[in-house]
Amino acid sequence: MPTEDENKTAQGYGLGYEYVAVGFTFAFAILAFGALGWLVDGWLHTRPLFAIIGAFAGGFGGFMNIYYRVKRDTEARKK
Repeated sequence: MPTEDENKTAQGYGLGYEYVAVGFTFAFAILAFGALGWLVDGWLHTRPLFAIIGAFAGGFGGFMNIYYRVKRDTEARKK
């Protein structure tokens, strides 16, 4: 049976991995929207306009995801 210290360590690792996943989600949003913009640029021959717009849109969406997730986690810890 794990000791109390081992449980706290495991909880800390779990929380750390949760935030690593948030970072990967942020990076994926930027890459995915940037790639989508790159495809639109290829279709419309407007390089790099939509790739830049897509990267910024992905960054904004990823940031909003982080903001709401941290807000939700903070409210859950207050309860």
